Amino acid sequence: MRIWILSFESKYTKKVGGLAEVPPSLAYELSKLGHEAYVIVPSHGFATEKKDELRLVFENKTVYGDIEVYIYNKPGIPHIIIGGGVLEDPEVYSPRTMYDKIRLFSMGLRLYVEHLLEKNIFPNIVHGNDWHSVPIIISLKSVLDIPLDKKKTKYIYQIHLLSEHKFSLEDISSNIGVDQETVVTGTYGARTIREYYELSSGYADRLGGLLSDTIVTVSKNYIREVIRRIGLDLENRIDYIPNASPWKLDDVIKEVAIYHRDNIIQNILSNEKMVLENKHVLRDYLLRKAVGNLQKDEPIIQLSSIREHIYKIDIPPFIGRGKVEAFKDYGPLVLMTGRLTKQKGFHLLYKAIDQLVQLLPEIKILVLTLPVWGSEQLINDMVELAILYRENVRVILGIAKSIYKLAYLASNALLAPSLYEPFGLMALEAMAVGTPVVGSRTGGLAETILDILEHGVLGTGLLFEPGNIEEMVNKIVDLVLLIELARYREWSKEWLNILYRINNERIIELILSNPKAPKLIMDSCIRRPLDYNWRNSALKALKIYA
Repeated sequence: MRIWILSFESKYTKKVGGLAEVPPSLAYELSKLGHEAYVIVPSHGFATEKKDELRLVFENKTVYGDIEVYIYNKPGIPHIIIGGGVLEDPEVYSPRTMYDKIRLFSMGLRLYVEHLLEKNIFPNIVHGNDWHSVPIIISLKSVLDIPLDKKKTKYIYQIHLLSEHKFSLEDISSNIGVDQETVVTGTYGARTIREYYELSSGYADRLGGLLSDTIVTVSKNYIREVIRRIGLDLENRIDYIPNASPWKLDDVIKEVAIYHRDNIIQNILSNEKMVLENKHVLRDYLLRKAVGNLQKDEPIIQLSSIREHIYKIDIPPFIGRGKVEAFKDYGPLVLMTGRLTKQKGFHLLYKAIDQLVQLLPEIKILVLTLPVWGSEQLINDMVELAILYRENVRVILGIAKSIYKLAYLASNALLAPSLYEPFGLMALEAMAVGTPVVGSRTGGLAETILDILEHGVLGTGLLFEPGNIEEMVNKIVDLVLLIELARYREWSKEWLNILYRINNERIIELILSNPKAPKLIMDSCIRRPLDYNWRNSALKALKIYA
């Protein structure tokens, strides 16, 4: 089976968020299962940068610029890269070029398909990911659905995160070189593109669903939200393919060891048991040294306009060019990562900081976040947070690869306060290295995080109601202190002092009945991601494709 997975980003070409992990990981497992799987992405400048590593297979001209189609085999997962014109702009999600990129991507891939059809080559499956792929699906259907009675291609539309995006009728017809009266197949049989557009009112996610054989999302919990938004008439056409964590503790340790050559740290990183027993030593090194000693090119900030603003900040703990001072001392650590958006709950941390520091004055919070278009106010809030709470908070805006995985290894807990979260890959990544999660009881987080209050030592974190700051603060304090117990001898004075600072009596009872609970919970975290692997996701995908 020939499978085309459409995406706006890939970790092997240009990565911004978690979406970049999914298509290539799924394609890799599908190929191992004997299928011909390709990831199809816009170039975003990759073809210009890596032309020597690509094979040009097709070129043409359009009203929006020249099209160049390349095959990229280096990562072991074949990529079809659509380049040329605006597709070489390196900023992936710039609102300035977004729709121009979608148009040229749609036209370019359709022209390439027409070229392949001359050789009787076509995809059996077109698997589109998120709203950017909707015009591309329509562009392909205008060619591949003809003749209607001999349709050979099945369409999957996957929603990783519901969007508010709408298209005009021109965006999905004349602007991509397709007649709006072209008849295609969909939920309501053979109808014109215009008729399907009217059924969707231009709402991208509904339109993608109407025109696909199956709609998928990333978790069972998120299905309800998807149905509510795209329409009950699509309820029987929806399923889910869970994401998976690519992280394994041993691999993470090896990567961290490459970046950090300190003798003591190298000794700890020599085996998994040493790492789990010495999280506090890694934490000390991270906070008092590594955070303030980023590599020369770090943090990497892809958006030029935002980069200029961040580089100019030099009020302590910021020291210019996005870098920060190390902490003077160290303490229990909470990590927060992800795209800098309200959806991810960064504004909740801003609102909660007063209460958090009052309850746990020694707490350290490390924010490793990726600024995106429209995040200017949140950038200012995070900067203000770090300046006002210099003893407790460090914020690194951009990619800091040298400390990213070290931070996951060293932390007491990961904070994932998303207002809504279809899956929440960061939670699985944390668990994979023995770090439990304080997360919102929403979407995928409510599935992957096993609440310690319900599951005891088999739990992997604590859940709170989305947006409830007081509950979030209490859960952070309790989980941080619970894990902090692991560094002290059971029943020692230090151990007891920490134990009775925990708020929740059920957690105290759990520890008193089983003093090894902190270490057992870390072990449970490591086991949890094993239930979420890309082979299982690929097998689920094949059932949907069938």
